[in-house]
Amino acid sequence: MTQRQRKAVGIGLTLLTLVMWTALGLWIYELWLVGAHNLVHLAFFVLFGLGWVFPAMVVIRWMQKPDA
Repeated sequence: MTQRQRKAVGIGLTLLTLVMWTALGLWIYELWLVGAHNLVHLAFFVLFGLGWVFPAMVVIRWMQKPDA
């Protein structure tokens, strides 16, 4: 697979992952955090918002590999 093809697939994977991560965050929020204290909301959204970066880093590293 060429780097150009990996980038096309990687963009799609990143967008799909981001949408799924957002849906999971909303589900967790509605299930357990509705009515919680504001500091709990802040901590959850900051930590969960930064959490998608780690899977995205793996995909970006894979996309950037040079052609063999």
